[in-house]
Amino acid sequence: MKRRISQNYVLRAALLLAAAAIVTLAGLRAITRYDNKYIAKAPLTQGAFAQIPEKGFCSLVDGWLLYPDALLSPADFVSHTEPAYLTWAGEYPNLSSFHADKNPYGTATYRLRLQGEGIATLYLPELPCASRVYVNGQYLGKTGEVSPESYTPLIRDSFYSFPLREDTELLIQTANYSHYYGGIWFVPVIGSPDSISRLVSSRMLLYGLLFSVSLTLSLFCLVLWKREKSATDPALFYFGMMCLCFALRICYPFFRLLGLPSVRILYALEDAASLFCLYFSLRIVLLLFLPDSFCRIGGLLHALSLGVCAAGVVVPLFVIPSLPGVVTVYGPAMSLYKALLSCLFISLTVYGSLAGTSHAGIILAASAANGICQLSSVLSIGKYEPFVGAYPEEYGVFCMVIAFSVLMARRSRDMALENQRLHLHLQEEVQEKTDHLQKLLSERSQLISELGHDMKSPLTSLSNMAQIIRLNDIMLDEDTRGRMVQIEEQCSILSERLRAIQEIASASAAPMQTSPLELRSFLSEFNRSCRPVIELYGPNLTEDITSKPCLVMANREQLFRALENLLYNAADFTPPEGDILLSLTADKSRAYITVSDTGCGISEEDLPHIFHRSYTTRADKGGQGLGLAITHAIISEHGGTVEVSSEKGKGTTFTISLPLL
Repeated sequence: MKRRISQNYVLRAALLLAAAAIVTLAGLRAITRYDNKYIAKAPLTQGAFAQIPEKGFCSLVDGWLLYPDALLSPADFVSHTEPAYLTWAGEYPNLSSFHADKNPYGTATYRLRLQGEGIATLYLPELPCASRVYVNGQYLGKTGEVSPESYTPLIRDSFYSFPLREDTELLIQTANYSHYYGGIWFVPVIGSPDSISRLVSSRMLLYGLLFSVSLTLSLFCLVLWKREKSATDPALFYFGMMCLCFALRICYPFFRLLGLPSVRILYALEDAASLFCLYFSLRIVLLLFLPDSFCRIGGLLHALSLGVCAAGVVVPLFVIPSLPGVVTVYGPAMSLYKALLSCLFISLTVYGSLAGTSHAGIILAASAANGICQLSSVLSIGKYEPFVGAYPEEYGVFCMVIAFSVLMARRSRDMALENQRLHLHLQEEVQEKTDHLQKLLSERSQLISELGHDMKSPLTSLSNMAQIIRLNDIMLDEDTRGRMVQIEEQCSILSERLRAIQEIASASAAPMQTSPLELRSFLSEFNRSCRPVIELYGPNLTEDITSKPCLVMANREQLFRALENLLYNAADFTPPEGDILLSLTADKSRAYITVSDTGCGISEEDLPHIFHRSYTTRADKGGQGLGLAITHAIISEHGGTVEVSSEKGKGTTFTISLPLL
């Protein structure tokens, strides 16, 4: 069975790799054929003239004459002919091939003869790092300053319009002392003004789309990571940083249009963003697919990749200016590193697919596409450059961005489903535990009630026997009679405590059942029921009940008990000539039941504690401090409140507030 599962994983990984390779190669073939400056180039006539079409555009690839280490003006070609190298755009990335010490820096002049009719616009993309343009001996413009004495680099896409004729001479002077690319490395484009405008607009739209998608994903992931503080799941942070680095890497065409200064910093930013994008991709792949047993290898790869990223900043800014010969090694080394890293991505995702890791397939396909694109970028140098689209390397990294976004979305969905499942399971467990606890509480309350009932009969019998013996005076001396009185008192105390235990058990029993209750009729009935008992105490009991209907959700027996505690407390502390008032008022949302007396009142130090269980101000009279605590619990369970106000020697007022239906 395990062998069959393993074979299925191998087959699936192989099919994914094959499908990704086929789709990627087909896409690369399509862009190479339909969006390639090296194919849609201006044809050369027998006289080495580049034939320019009247409509549309073409690239100026072939027929260039290169004059290395020379800044030649149009006048220099009038009297004599300078020795030149016949070349094509992109053949020489710099001048290291013409120097024995492999120094890539220096000046150069490029000359090309054009043939055509009408007005043409020349589009010079990113001439590193300074240039000056002449057409038919006329100076058209410049970027930066090419003179070695006053060299000023400026990377900018430049546009020049001029009339074409049967023999048009294009002369471009270049200088590079800043970057490892120089001269006409990127192929110029020429055509009608409208076609060049549409070409540049289309290119900016494509790069704007890539930039906006990457930046949006980056900001969304980083804000989400910051808000949730997902330290236990750093993949979200890595993905956000990866998208941010790609956004910085992909926005270079806009920098070229703006012509921003600080050439070294811009190129270092571009290289560093590209390397850090791959670094964060590696962190995600290591996090998701590297086995725990290979954590040391993961740490080594992490450190190595971070070191390469640092080199991408340090070398262009500090090393190349001091050691120009490093250029011949630095460029190929970076290309080799990217190709090897792509192979590592493929290997780790293949392992994840074979191990059955969730969602490894999408990353495997994207890694394969990225690896092929990275390799294609290296192999197609001097053979492919897009008019409108991006480079294969950029397409490959964008495939990783999209794949990781799909992966993050799927992981978030899985986590949400798992959280939902756990929440439902937790609800079931809580309900089960609650039911079990409720059952135990009910059984405990029943046990306490039965125990109190069973103990009350023997205590009553014992108390009655002691009283009979004392009252009949059966040969009792004074000491024995005193002990009989003590027995009666202790039995009375035990009976009171058993009653308190039963009240506590009743208060903590199962949740009470409530129903609509009209308070006016309820209080009138309560008054009639309690009046005879209160009159035995002595105070005068009166009522003041509103005529407004007061309907509440309540348990009749429990509410009766709560009011009974307040009323009997008032009777205990009110002198026989005093008054007790039972009143009912209401507003728009609540009903207020008030029990007021003209008794001795409650001291300020006792007021905060009177609703605490076992707190009493009449311990000498056998009070247990339970009545007010039970009243407070009953009213709270009704969703109401109990408040007290008192003035020593003038009386006390208890106010019960209940929500109206």
